[in-house]
Amino acid sequence: MRRYLIHIGIFSAALTVLLIYFMNIHRQWTSNEMMNRAQIARMLALMRYDRETCETQKKSGDGLPEDIAGEEWYAKYAAVALNEGWMSLREDGKFHPGDTFTYGDLKYIMEQFHLSEDLLSFSLKYHQGDGMVPRTQWCEVYQLLSAESSRVQREKLSIHGTPSNISALGAWQTLTSRGLYSAEGLAMDIYMDYSLEVYTAGDEILCVAGKADDMCRIENVWIESGEGDEIQIFFDGYERSIKLEGKLNQKLEPNMADLTFTEGRLNGVDYKTSRLKAALTGIEERAAVLKDYGTVPISENLVVYQIYPSPKVISKDELATDGTVYEFVLKGNEICGIIYQDYAEETIRVLLHGTGQVYEQSSVTVTSSEPFLVMGNDEVKRYEAGTEVTFSQGESIFEGGGEVAIKAENERGKIQVLSLERSSGAPSYHGEIQIQEAAGGLLVINQVNMEDYVAGVIPGEMPVSYGQEALKVQAVCARTFGRRALGTTFRDYPANLDDTVSSQVYNNQEECEESIQAASETRGQVLQNPEGLTATYFFSTSCGHTSDAKDVWYSGSGTDDEKAVSVFLSDDSVTLNLMQEEDFRRFINMEDGADYFEQELPWFRWQVFVSAEDIRNSVLNVCQTDIGELTSVTVLERAESGLLKAIRLDGGLDTCTVYGEYKIRQIFSPVNAELIPQSGEAVTGWEMLPSAYCYMDAVVENNICEGVLIHGGGYGHGCGMSQNGAMKMAEMGKTYDEILKYFFPDSELITE
Repeated sequence: MRRYLIHIGIFSAALTVLLIYFMNIHRQWTSNEMMNRAQIARMLALMRYDRETCETQKKSGDGLPEDIAGEEWYAKYAAVALNEGWMSLREDGKFHPGDTFTYGDLKYIMEQFHLSEDLLSFSLKYHQGDGMVPRTQWCEVYQLLSAESSRVQREKLSIHGTPSNISALGAWQTLTSRGLYSAEGLAMDIYMDYSLEVYTAGDEILCVAGKADDMCRIENVWIESGEGDEIQIFFDGYERSIKLEGKLNQKLEPNMADLTFTEGRLNGVDYKTSRLKAALTGIEERAAVLKDYGTVPISENLVVYQIYPSPKVISKDELATDGTVYEFVLKGNEICGIIYQDYAEETIRVLLHGTGQVYEQSSVTVTSSEPFLVMGNDEVKRYEAGTEVTFSQGESIFEGGGEVAIKAENERGKIQVLSLERSSGAPSYHGEIQIQEAAGGLLVINQVNMEDYVAGVIPGEMPVSYGQEALKVQAVCARTFGRRALGTTFRDYPANLDDTVSSQVYNNQEECEESIQAASETRGQVLQNPEGLTATYFFSTSCGHTSDAKDVWYSGSGTDDEKAVSVFLSDDSVTLNLMQEEDFRRFINMEDGADYFEQELPWFRWQVFVSAEDIRNSVLNVCQTDIGELTSVTVLERAESGLLKAIRLDGGLDTCTVYGEYKIRQIFSPVNAELIPQSGEAVTGWEMLPSAYCYMDAVVENNICEGVLIHGGGYGHGCGMSQNGAMKMAEMGKTYDEILKYFFPDSELITE
């Protein structure tokens, strides 16, 4: 019996808890069952006029009672209701906007509109004049009053944002499944993520008539992140956090999705995983024309998101149809979303080198020509222009992995790093300078906008005197290189790349008008081949032909480097087979009769004699092999471009086979020789050959090899774009896109 009573007690307690819970839920929904006079006045006024007209009528009215003479939201509507005779003052001569709407008020309104009680489903004669009118009964009356109004609609929508959960919304603004509405005087938080039936007039929610469905759905939202018990979303141009009752079992990555709510609670996230990446060539009302895919239908609920630098919704009319690449999100066979990754606005992290190409520095000193901010240890300090601030290794600000971030107060301002030295002096940087402590010292990283980065690379990699078309070629190559580096780390440092020739030379020369213009006129443009972003290698001067990457970085067993495509740099039809020694010699000796773009430049052709002793020493240094007295040099393999891929050096003591153009150039180091370009002005002290596009003849006297006479062409590895070739082609009138197509024939120029 006791056990039975205990069970009954437990059951009763549980039932009581459930009843209290459901009563609270009911109270929440019924707390707005009764309406006040201000809300009724608003509904009547907006049935006939818009908000601006109501404002005008109030300003032109005289003798308003003091409780509606101010600037409160309801004053204009109460003034209209009084002026039109739809509502009356109380006995004390005041309007009493906060008073509950009564049957006496209702009868007065019906009389003014000549509305018969016979049309109602309820009777007024059983209700006292001061009795409170339920919202449902008022909505029945309002339906009849507004029947002939072209302004008032009864429609279904769901509520998804108010100033309480979207800080960017203004007072009384409400974000719904149908867009942004004003809901003056209505407490909308209670209806968050519910499906409702409401009365509207234009962009005004007049009244909540009731719940429409148990479930509602927001389609095509952008999920920014999701972790723990919170999801951050972006939709209709606003960010919002959604608190979950439980915790996510995995982190949500940025993506488009549909969200489903039941009784105001999120219970479903449907990711949109079907997508394709393509160039947009045309846009119609209900279709998009995509390169390689043709015409693809667009869904009625299409959303276009630009993701960087921060999410925003853009119109499909803002999309470029010039071949710009977008991601198209599919639902069935229709495009429901378009994602524009504006990489031009993305930032890249550049590791800055110190003295002697060393990255770690003992101290860093910064300043700026305008006020700047220093952020670290959860503090922000402001410094006036010209103030010098020094950070040293071991300071407390770096304890526990702390980082210092420095940026100009003006968004376009620069931070000067006085402790660094470049060709242009102490360099100044756009964006943010970040200082971190590493084992060997302080690391300095510039986090900078991609377009500012490109403008800073151009003058360090190409003389600005080469002209705008050549500079634009360099800009596209630099941007593509930078874009390929995003999402990677440079030698395990917390950066994407560095500012030296190991990546691209950045900010060694100050950006200038020409480099800024070249970056601007090619904004967002990159090269793409069927495998992805093109490896945009570049070098100084060609020999008249470029090489594939697989040949340049050959090591005896092939390479994984993607193809850069080799071409003759001539408008003539050249039929030479440069893999054949005889044809290659004719080519280098310029006996083939063809004209080449760079043939008048000093390093298009060159020659040098390297002694046998120097070659022996170089082999020992590079290959750790002492071949003894040099006896012969044999070409084992040439690339299609004529590039030396493998040679064999025979000596009195040993034989050494050398693979790869870089090592071959080191083996024949002319450091003690005179290197003579075709201009005739000899240079000395070079530690490696200008290129490996060369042939060699042993110089033998008295059966002893004295050395090797080398005839060659070009300066650099020869893969990708020749900078001097681009200059000469631009001088011939070729445009930057034509030049890029010449050097990278398997790639297309796209805008991302």
